[in-house]
Amino acid sequence: MTWRMRARVRVVADTVAANPYSGDRTYRAGEELEMILVGHEDKPLSAAHWWSGMDIDLAHILDADDVTIVQMLGPTWVTCDGCGKSGEIERTDDGRAHLDVGGRIARQRQEAARKA
Repeated sequence: MTWRMRARVRVVADTVAANPYSGDRTYRAGEELEMILVGHEDKPLSAAHWWSGMDIDLAHILDADDVTIVQMLGPTWVTCDGCGKSGEIERTDDGRAHLDVGGRIARQRQEAARKA
């Protein structure tokens, strides 16, 4: 299973991230930005990578050690490597975490907020 989570991060040292489609980008030490941490189940956090976006053709990717987390922003996404279904992790009224495939839970919350 692949998981993803958004966070505000600070770059710890100058580093260059290459991308053949959008060109190289130099990240400077101290720079703060929003990125997406992409990891895999049963792999250590140090094996995860920070992506500038989820478009593989345009994303710049940094190693886990290149940044430090300033603030976790969520939401968290997961993708099942077996079936390919994906969605955000949502906590519902029962307090349990649910995979919101297709945004069903989010739409229900928006509808309830509109009616309130």
